[in-house]
Amino acid sequence: MKKNISKEKVLGACIHKQDELVKNYEDRLNTLKDDAYDQGQSASQSEDRTAGKVDLLNTYKTELVFAQREQSYLQSLDVSGVNTKAQPGALVMTDKLNFFIGVSSEKIEVDGEEIFGISTEAPIYKSMAGLEKGERFKFNDTEYIIESVS
Repeated sequence: MKKNISKEKVLGACIHKQDELVKNYEDRLNTLKDDAYDQGQSASQSEDRTAGKVDLLNTYKTELVFAQREQSYLQSLDVSGVNTKAQPGALVMTDKLNFFIGVSSEKIEVDGEEIFGISTEAPIYKSMAGLEKGERFKFNDTEYIIESVS
Protein backbone atom coordinates (compact mmCIF):
# COMPACT_ATOMS: atom_id res chain seq x y z
CA MET A 1 0.00 0.00 0.00
CA LYS A 2 1.39 3.35 -1.00
CA LYS A 3 1.84 5.94 1.68
CA ASN A 4 0.55 9.48 1.76
CA ILE A 5 3.78 11.29 0.94
CA SER A 6 4.42 14.95 1.62
CA LYS A 7 4.98 16.92 -1.59
CA GLU A 8 7.19 19.25 0.43
CA LYS A 9 9.49 16.30 1.22
CA VAL A 10 9.49 15.23 -2.42
CA LEU A 11 10.26 18.75 -3.60
CA GLY A 12 13.04 19.02 -1.00
CA ALA A 13 14.58 15.77 -2.23
CA CYS A 14 14.35 16.96 -5.85
CA ILE A 15 15.99 20.28 -4.97
CA HIS A 16 18.74 18.44 -3.10
CA LYS A 17 19.35 16.18 -6.13
CA GLN A 18 19.42 19.22 -8.43
CA ASP A 19 21.82 21.06 -6.09
CA GLU A 20 24.17 18.06 -6.30
CA LEU A 21 23.93 18.09 -10.10
CA VAL A 22 24.73 21.81 -10.29
CA LYS A 23 27.69 21.38 -7.91
CA ASN A 24 28.96 18.47 -9.99
CA TYR A 25 28.87 20.59 -13.17
CA GLU A 26 30.58 23.48 -11.40
CA ASP A 27 33.35 21.16 -10.15
CA ARG A 28 33.83 19.67 -13.61
CA LEU A 29 33.96 23.13 -15.16
CA ASN A 30 36.59 24.31 -12.70
CA THR A 31 38.72 21.24 -13.40
CA LEU A 32 38.32 21.66 -17.16
CA LYS A 33 39.13 25.37 -17.01
CA ASP A 34 42.37 24.63 -15.20
CA ASP A 35 43.23 21.91 -17.69
CA ALA A 36 42.15 23.77 -20.84
CA TYR A 37 44.05 26.91 -20.06
CA ASP A 38 47.20 25.25 -18.75
CA GLN A 39 48.68 25.60 -22.21
CA GLY A 40 52.25 24.75 -21.38
CA GLN A 41 51.41 21.17 -20.46
CA SER A 42 50.22 18.36 -22.73
CA ALA A 43 50.74 14.65 -22.84
CA SER A 44 53.60 14.85 -25.34
CA GLN A 45 54.68 18.41 -24.58
CA SER A 46 54.35 19.05 -28.32
CA GLU A 47 50.61 18.76 -28.90
CA ASP A 48 48.18 21.55 -28.23
CA ARG A 49 44.83 20.07 -27.28
CA THR A 50 43.37 23.32 -26.00
CA ALA A 51 40.76 23.62 -28.78
CA GLY A 52 39.12 20.29 -27.90
CA LYS A 53 39.18 21.13 -24.23
CA VAL A 54 37.56 24.50 -24.88
CA ASP A 55 34.77 22.78 -26.85
CA LEU A 56 34.18 20.41 -23.93
CA LEU A 57 34.28 23.37 -21.55
CA ASN A 58 31.58 25.14 -23.57
CA THR A 59 29.42 21.99 -23.54
CA TYR A 60 29.66 21.78 -19.75
CA LYS A 61 28.84 25.49 -19.45
CA THR A 62 25.66 24.93 -21.46
CA GLU A 63 24.71 21.95 -19.28
CA LEU A 64 25.40 23.96 -16.13
CA VAL A 65 23.16 26.82 -17.28
CA PHE A 66 20.37 24.33 -18.03
CA ALA A 67 20.78 22.64 -14.62
CA GLN A 68 20.73 26.04 -12.87
CA ARG A 69 17.56 27.01 -14.74
CA GLU A 70 15.88 23.79 -13.59
CA GLN A 71 17.16 24.41 -10.06
CA SER A 72 15.52 27.86 -10.06
CA TYR A 73 12.29 26.39 -11.42
CA LEU A 74 12.17 23.79 -8.64
CA GLN A 75 12.83 26.45 -6.01
CA SER A 76 9.93 28.50 -7.38
CA LEU A 77 7.42 25.62 -7.42
CA ASP A 78 4.57 26.04 -4.97
CA VAL A 79 3.50 22.60 -3.76
CA SER A 80 1.35 23.81 -0.88
CA GLY A 81 -1.92 23.41 -2.75
CA VAL A 82 -3.80 20.19 -3.38
CA ASN A 83 -3.64 18.97 -6.95
CA THR A 84 -6.45 16.86 -8.36
CA LYS A 85 -4.92 16.41 -11.79
CA ALA A 86 -1.48 15.75 -13.25
CA GLN A 87 0.12 19.19 -13.58
CA PRO A 88 3.32 20.96 -12.46
CA GLY A 89 3.91 20.49 -8.74
CA ALA A 90 1.71 17.39 -8.55
CA LEU A 91 2.73 14.05 -7.11
CA VAL A 92 1.18 11.34 -9.29
CA MET A 93 1.13 7.84 -7.81
CA THR A 94 0.32 5.06 -10.26
CA ASP A 95 0.03 1.30 -10.00
CA LYS A 96 3.54 0.96 -11.47
CA LEU A 97 5.64 4.09 -10.91
CA ASN A 98 5.36 7.38 -9.03
CA PHE A 99 6.05 10.77 -10.58
CA PHE A 100 6.69 14.28 -9.34
CA ILE A 101 5.98 16.83 -12.05
CA GLY A 102 8.71 19.43 -11.96
CA VAL A 103 11.97 18.70 -13.74
CA SER A 104 13.45 15.47 -15.04
CA SER A 105 15.62 13.83 -12.43
CA GLU A 106 16.98 10.54 -11.33
CA LYS A 107 14.91 8.39 -9.05
CA ILE A 108 14.60 9.64 -5.49
CA GLU A 109 13.26 7.85 -2.44
CA VAL A 110 10.94 9.52 0.04
CA ASP A 111 9.34 7.65 2.94
CA GLY A 112 10.20 4.32 1.30
CA GLU A 113 8.59 5.17 -2.04
CA GLU A 114 10.53 5.57 -5.28
CA ILE A 115 9.63 8.70 -7.22
CA PHE A 116 10.79 9.91 -10.60
CA GLY A 117 10.96 13.60 -11.41
CA ILE A 118 9.56 14.45 -14.82
CA SER A 119 9.32 17.72 -16.67
CA THR A 120 6.33 19.00 -18.60
CA GLU A 121 8.43 18.43 -21.74
CA ALA A 122 8.79 14.69 -21.05
CA PRO A 123 6.82 12.44 -23.39
CA ILE A 124 5.34 10.52 -20.44
CA TYR A 125 4.00 13.77 -18.99
CA LYS A 126 2.22 14.50 -22.25
CA SER A 127 0.48 11.12 -21.83
CA MET A 128 -0.77 11.93 -18.32
CA ALA A 129 -1.25 15.71 -18.38
CA GLY A 130 -4.58 16.75 -16.89
CA LEU A 131 -5.59 13.25 -15.81
CA GLU A 132 -7.08 12.53 -12.40
CA LYS A 133 -7.23 9.68 -9.89
CA GLY A 134 -8.67 6.51 -11.45
CA GLU A 135 -7.82 7.50 -15.00
CA ARG A 136 -5.44 5.51 -17.19
CA PHE A 137 -2.72 6.46 -19.61
CA LYS A 138 -0.39 4.51 -21.83
CA PHE A 139 3.28 5.16 -22.45
CA ASN A 140 5.76 2.90 -24.28
CA ASP A 141 3.25 0.04 -24.43
CA THR A 142 2.72 0.15 -20.66
CA GLU A 143 -0.62 1.13 -19.20
CA TYR A 144 -0.67 3.06 -15.93
CA ILE A 145 -3.58 3.58 -13.57
CA ILE A 146 -3.43 6.75 -11.51
CA GLU A 147 -4.01 5.79 -7.89
CA SER A 148 -3.69 9.28 -6.44
CA VAL A 149 -2.78 12.84 -7.31
CA SER A 150 -1.77 15.33 -4.64
